[in-house]
Parts: sequence; structure tokens; C-alpha cells
Amino acid sequence: MNKTLIASVMMLGIGLSSFTFAGHHNGAHDRSERHLERMTEQLELSSEQQEQMREIHKQQREAYRELHAQTREQVAEVLTEEQQEKMQALREERKEKMQQRYQQRGESGERRQRSQNY
Repeated sequence: MNKTLIASVMMLGIGLSSFTFAGHHNGAHDRSERHLERMTEQLELSSEQQEQMREIHKQQREAYRELHAQTREQVAEVLTEEQQEKMQALREERKEKMQQRYQQRGESGERRQRSQNY
């Protein structure tokens, strides 16, 4: 049971960590905490288990950041300087679009309701 639970949490962490690299550090942390709250309620986690889950999420985020940085370095080695510049411009454009979407959601008060089931 514990191994299955830990594996599930790690897989969830992978999904959540992708938001971290999109520039939404607090949002990913908030989602992680909300998820932990649901797990605590539904699985009746002890405070010790909750802290262990937080540590698992923290370690997973750190590992993902390191992997992400290594991947970017490897990709940069493959691309020409011109391609690297174009990729950077595309990243900036994507970042701006994401910021606009989040601002629009915040201003209108519209938030997607996610399923509580997992």
C-alpha cells in the first residue's frame, strides 16, 4: 500500500512540476497543497505522512528542475545559434500568452473546476 501510494504521489508530482517551469511556482505549490489536503481527508493521512508527502514532492520538483536544465543544455548543443535564438523567442512568446491567460482568468474570476477524483 505505501509503495503504491508513494508511486502515485510521485507521478502526480511529475505532472505538477511541469507548471513550475512554466513560471507558475506558487500555483504549482498551491495545487500540490490542495491535492495533499484532499489526500489527507480521503485517506486519513497522519501529520507525519503529510510531511513525508511534502518531502517527496519537494525532492521530485528538485530532480525535475535538474533534469530540465540538463535537457535544455543538450538541446542547445544540437541547435545552431540562430535556432537557439528562435527557440528563445518562441519560449518568450509562449510565456507571455500563458501570463495573459492567467491574468484573464484572475480578472474574470473564472477558474476551471478540476475533478476531485484521481
